[in-house]
Amino acid sequence: MESLGINLNLLVSQLVNFTLLTILLYVLLYKPVLRMLNERKERIARSMADIEAARDAAAKAQQEYDRTIAEAQRKAQQIIAQASETGEKVSVDIKAEAQQEADAIRQKAREEAVVERDRILAEVQNQIAGLTMLATEKVLGTSLDANAQRKLIDDFISNLGEAKP
Repeated sequence: MESLGINLNLLVSQLVNFTLLTILLYVLLYKPVLRMLNERKERIARSMADIEAARDAAAKAQQEYDRTIAEAQRKAQQIIAQASETGEKVSVDIKAEAQQEADAIRQKAREEAVVERDRILAEVQNQIAGLTMLATEKVLGTSLDANAQRKLIDDFISNLGEAKP
């Protein structure tokens, strides 16, 4: 093979060197690079799973938030409705109480008017009786005793009651 320009010792040493270099590169470089690529692939897969889990958690949290907001709005509407109903009840109660007070005031005014009318009538009757006594004394020219005066006054007042329209 030397006639072809190939040195057999050199060829064998180069083959041994190439094989050793290939084994050495496989062990020292190829395996660690493959292991590093696999680890990176696993980290990416875990990150993708974590991202998907976070996305699901965010969607659930958004749904819970929306449900909580809807519940709060429903409760607020319910509270507003109850407050409105309570306000209407209070308004009705206040109106009823005011009506009762007005009726009581009217009744008291009527009673006071009746008492005042009776007092005025009694006073008028006493004045009429006094005037009647004076007129009787002037017409008769003499004064009557107390019993006769009383009888005359009572007759006159009773005749007045019959003469009312």
